[in-house]
Amino acid sequence: MATRHRELADPSPGVRAAIANNFDGDAQLYLAFAASCAAQFARDVSAGQSGCDAGDLAALRGLAHNLKSALTMLGHDELSAVAQKLESEAAAGDLPSAKASWRELRTGLSRLQPP
Repeated sequence: MATRHRELADPSPGVRAAIANNFDGDAQLYLAFAASCAAQFARDVSAGQSGCDAGDLAALRGLAHNLKSALTMLGHDELSAVAQKLESEAAAGDLPSAKASWRELRTGLSRLQPP
């Protein structure tokens, strides 16, 4: 519960816009969605790291595609842009750039996890 309140204690402009635009102003609905996403993000970090370690561009591309949508819904536009970049790099077959973008995305996702 503390994580939920921390999310709204001082929401970023992106989070405020997401609540207004994607959740019809319902902060509790946003928090419920954010909590379910946080649980999934933990699994995504594990899957993404496995894909990165294996050089599996298809896995990274699919993961990045899904993450960019969820991150946009949550108002984390900068992190969504990193996911978009990773998706594009993976689609282009650029493993070194995809690995660098994965590291950036993984770091950002870890900041969204409960302590």
